[in-house]
Amino acid sequence: MSAPVRAVLFDCDGVLQRPANDWAGEIGRLTGLFGDDLDDFLDAISTAEQPVLDGSRPYADVLAEVLRDHSLEVGATELLDVWQHLFVDPFMLEAARELQDSGIRCALGTNQHRERAAYMRRELGYAAVFDPMIISAEIGAAKPDPEFFRTAVAQIGLPAGQVLFVDDVRANVESARSVGLVAEQFAKDAGRPELDRILALHGLADRLAA
Repeated sequence: MSAPVRAVLFDCDGVLQRPANDWAGEIGRLTGLFGDDLDDFLDAISTAEQPVLDGSRPYADVLAEVLRDHSLEVGATELLDVWQHLFVDPFMLEAARELQDSGIRCALGTNQHRERAAYMRRELGYAAVFDPMIISAEIGAAKPDPEFFRTAVAQIGLPAGQVLFVDDVRANVESARSVGLVAEQFAKDAGRPELDRILALHGLADRLAA
Protein backbone atom coordinates (compact mmCIF):
# COMPACT_ATOMS: atom_id res chain seq x y z
CA MET A 1 0.00 0.00 0.00
CA SER A 2 1.38 3.42 -0.95
CA ALA A 3 2.10 6.02 1.71
CA PRO A 4 -0.48 8.79 2.14
CA VAL A 5 0.17 12.13 0.48
CA ARG A 6 1.41 14.66 3.02
CA ALA A 7 2.34 17.53 0.70
CA VAL A 8 1.19 18.99 -2.63
CA LEU A 9 3.73 20.64 -4.93
CA PHE A 10 1.98 23.10 -7.26
CA ASP A 11 3.18 24.33 -10.63
CA CYS A 12 2.36 27.99 -11.34
CA ASP A 13 1.69 28.81 -15.01
CA GLY A 14 -1.36 26.95 -16.23
CA VAL A 15 -2.22 25.81 -12.70
CA LEU A 16 -2.19 28.71 -10.24
CA GLN A 17 -1.79 31.60 -12.65
CA ARG A 18 -2.23 32.65 -16.25
CA PRO A 19 -1.61 35.80 -18.31
CA ALA A 20 -3.94 38.66 -17.44
CA ASN A 21 -3.43 40.17 -20.88
CA ASP A 22 -3.33 39.19 -24.53
CA TRP A 23 0.34 38.24 -24.27
CA ALA A 24 1.01 37.90 -28.00
CA GLY A 25 -1.04 40.97 -28.84
CA GLU A 26 0.80 43.07 -26.27
CA ILE A 27 4.17 42.04 -27.67
CA GLY A 28 2.90 42.83 -31.15
CA ARG A 29 1.85 46.30 -30.01
CA LEU A 30 5.24 47.00 -28.43
CA THR A 31 7.29 45.71 -31.35
CA GLY A 32 5.06 46.74 -34.24
CA LEU A 33 5.14 43.17 -35.54
CA PHE A 34 2.15 41.18 -36.76
CA GLY A 35 1.33 38.03 -38.71
CA ASP A 36 4.22 35.73 -39.56
CA ASP A 37 6.79 38.27 -38.37
CA LEU A 38 5.22 38.33 -34.93
CA ASP A 39 5.00 34.53 -34.84
CA ASP A 40 8.69 34.25 -35.71
CA PHE A 41 9.62 36.72 -32.99
CA LEU A 42 7.50 34.95 -30.37
CA ASP A 43 9.19 31.67 -31.28
CA ALA A 44 12.59 33.33 -30.96
CA ILE A 45 12.01 34.78 -27.50
CA SER A 46 10.45 31.54 -26.25
CA THR A 47 13.41 29.53 -27.52
CA ALA A 48 15.85 32.01 -25.99
CA GLU A 49 14.14 31.81 -22.60
CA GLN A 50 14.56 28.06 -22.09
CA PRO A 51 18.34 28.00 -21.40
CA VAL A 52 18.10 30.78 -18.80
CA LEU A 53 15.26 29.33 -16.74
CA ASP A 54 18.03 27.91 -14.55
CA GLY A 55 19.04 31.46 -13.61
CA SER A 56 22.36 31.30 -15.43
CA ARG A 57 21.74 34.68 -17.10
CA PRO A 58 19.22 37.50 -16.75
CA TYR A 59 16.45 37.08 -19.30
CA ALA A 60 16.75 40.80 -20.05
CA ASP A 61 20.18 40.19 -21.55
CA VAL A 62 18.85 37.42 -23.77
CA LEU A 63 15.85 39.50 -24.84
CA ALA A 64 18.15 42.38 -25.77
CA GLU A 65 20.09 40.05 -28.07
CA VAL A 66 16.92 38.81 -29.76
CA LEU A 67 15.66 42.37 -30.19
CA ARG A 68 18.93 43.35 -31.86
CA ASP A 69 18.78 40.31 -34.13
CA HIS A 70 15.33 41.45 -35.28
CA SER A 71 16.38 45.12 -35.60
CA LEU A 72 13.73 46.21 -33.10
CA GLU A 73 14.09 49.39 -31.05
CA VAL A 74 11.86 48.49 -28.09
CA GLY A 75 13.80 48.04 -24.85
CA ALA A 76 14.20 44.65 -23.20
CA THR A 77 12.96 46.04 -19.86
CA GLU A 78 9.76 47.32 -21.47
CA LEU A 79 9.18 43.96 -23.11
CA LEU A 80 9.86 42.09 -19.86
CA ASP A 81 6.93 43.87 -18.25
CA VAL A 82 4.57 41.80 -20.42
CA TRP A 83 5.57 38.65 -18.47
CA GLN A 84 4.42 40.30 -15.24
CA HIS A 85 0.78 40.82 -16.16
CA LEU A 86 -0.62 37.83 -14.28
CA PHE A 87 -3.98 36.63 -12.99
CA VAL A 88 -3.70 34.44 -9.90
CA ASP A 89 -6.69 32.14 -9.45
CA PRO A 90 -8.18 32.95 -6.01
CA PHE A 91 -10.04 29.65 -5.86
CA MET A 92 -6.80 27.72 -6.27
CA LEU A 93 -5.21 29.72 -3.46
CA GLU A 94 -8.26 29.08 -1.31
CA ALA A 95 -7.87 25.34 -1.89
CA ALA A 96 -4.19 25.50 -0.95
CA ARG A 97 -5.04 27.28 2.28
CA GLU A 98 -7.68 24.66 3.09
CA LEU A 99 -5.15 21.90 2.50
CA GLN A 100 -2.66 23.66 4.76
CA ASP A 101 -5.27 24.08 7.48
CA SER A 102 -6.00 20.34 7.30
CA GLY A 103 -2.34 19.43 7.76
CA ILE A 104 -1.30 18.95 4.12
CA ARG A 105 1.79 20.95 3.31
CA CYS A 106 1.63 23.06 0.13
CA ALA A 107 4.74 23.99 -1.83
CA LEU A 108 5.34 25.73 -5.13
CA GLY A 109 7.51 24.34 -7.92
CA THR A 110 7.87 26.51 -11.01
CA ASN A 111 10.11 27.38 -13.94
CA GLN A 112 10.76 31.12 -14.06
CA HIS A 113 13.53 33.36 -15.33
CA ARG A 114 15.27 35.60 -12.79
CA GLU A 115 13.22 38.71 -13.35
CA ARG A 116 9.82 37.04 -13.23
CA ALA A 117 10.83 35.01 -10.17
CA ALA A 118 11.72 38.22 -8.33
CA TYR A 119 8.44 39.84 -9.38
CA MET A 120 6.39 36.84 -8.24
CA ARG A 121 8.08 36.75 -4.84
CA ARG A 122 7.68 40.50 -4.39
CA GLU A 123 4.15 41.06 -5.69
CA LEU A 124 1.99 37.92 -5.73
CA GLY A 125 1.99 36.89 -2.08
CA TYR A 126 2.74 33.24 -2.75
CA ALA A 127 5.09 32.98 0.24
CA ALA A 128 2.11 33.40 2.57
CA VAL A 129 0.56 30.22 1.18
CA PHE A 130 3.37 28.03 -0.16
CA ASP A 131 6.40 26.83 1.78
CA PRO A 132 8.87 26.18 0.33
CA MET A 133 8.88 27.96 -3.02
CA ILE A 134 11.12 26.06 -5.44
CA ILE A 135 11.89 28.30 -8.42
CA SER A 136 14.14 27.15 -11.24
CA ALA A 137 16.15 30.38 -11.51
CA GLU A 138 16.98 30.16 -7.81
CA ILE A 139 18.09 26.52 -7.67
CA GLY A 140 19.98 26.23 -10.97
CA ALA A 141 17.76 23.55 -12.50
CA ALA A 142 14.54 23.73 -14.53
CA LYS A 143 11.79 21.19 -15.10
CA PRO A 144 11.84 18.57 -16.53
CA ASP A 145 15.40 18.09 -15.23
CA PRO A 146 15.09 15.45 -12.47
CA GLU A 147 17.44 17.57 -10.35
CA PHE A 148 14.62 20.09 -10.00
CA PHE A 149 12.48 17.46 -8.31
CA ARG A 150 15.28 16.07 -6.17
CA THR A 151 15.86 19.60 -4.87
CA ALA A 152 12.14 20.07 -4.29
CA VAL A 153 11.87 16.87 -2.25
CA ALA A 154 14.92 17.83 -0.19
CA GLN A 155 13.47 21.27 0.58
CA ILE A 156 10.03 19.89 1.42
CA GLY A 157 11.64 17.38 3.75
CA LEU A 158 9.35 14.42 3.09
CA PRO A 159 9.85 11.16 1.20
CA ALA A 160 9.19 11.65 -2.52
CA GLY A 161 6.31 9.16 -2.42
CA GLN A 162 4.43 11.40 0.02
CA VAL A 163 4.55 14.44 -2.28
CA LEU A 164 1.86 14.98 -4.94
CA PHE A 165 3.09 17.11 -7.85
CA VAL A 166 0.53 18.90 -10.05
CA ASP A 167 1.62 20.34 -13.42
CA ASP A 168 0.03 20.97 -16.81
CA VAL A 169 3.07 19.72 -18.78
CA ARG A 170 3.30 15.97 -19.39
CA ALA A 171 7.12 15.91 -19.55
CA ASN A 172 7.33 17.50 -16.11
CA VAL A 173 4.88 14.99 -14.65
CA GLU A 174 6.83 12.07 -16.07
CA SER A 175 10.12 13.43 -14.75
CA ALA A 176 8.65 13.89 -11.28
CA ARG A 177 7.44 10.30 -11.30
CA SER A 178 10.93 9.12 -12.29
CA VAL A 179 12.23 10.66 -9.06
CA GLY A 180 9.52 8.95 -7.03
CA LEU A 181 6.95 11.69 -6.58
CA VAL A 182 3.26 11.05 -7.03
CA ALA A 183 2.35 13.26 -10.01
CA GLU A 184 -0.73 14.16 -12.01
CA GLN A 185 -1.18 16.23 -15.16
CA PHE A 186 -3.45 19.23 -14.67
CA ALA A 187 -5.65 20.40 -17.56
CA LYS A 188 -4.20 23.83 -18.35
CA ASP A 189 -6.04 26.78 -16.74
CA ALA A 190 -8.88 24.46 -15.65
CA GLY A 191 -9.02 25.84 -12.13
CA ARG A 192 -10.49 24.50 -8.91
CA PRO A 193 -12.66 21.73 -10.44
CA GLU A 194 -9.55 20.17 -11.98
CA LEU A 195 -7.68 20.36 -8.69
CA ASP A 196 -10.63 18.79 -6.89
CA ARG A 197 -10.55 15.92 -9.39
CA ILE A 198 -6.86 15.28 -8.80
CA LEU A 199 -7.11 15.53 -5.02
CA ALA A 200 -9.97 13.02 -5.04
CA LEU A 201 -7.71 10.52 -6.82
CA HIS A 202 -5.41 10.61 -3.81
CA GLY A 203 -7.93 10.66 -0.98
CA LEU A 204 -7.60 14.37 -0.29
CA ALA A 205 -11.04 15.62 -1.31
CA ASP A 206 -12.26 15.53 2.28
CA ARG A 207 -9.48 17.94 3.25
CA LEU A 208 -11.30 20.77 1.48
CA ALA A 209 -14.16 22.81 2.90
CA ALA A 210 -17.57 21.88 1.54
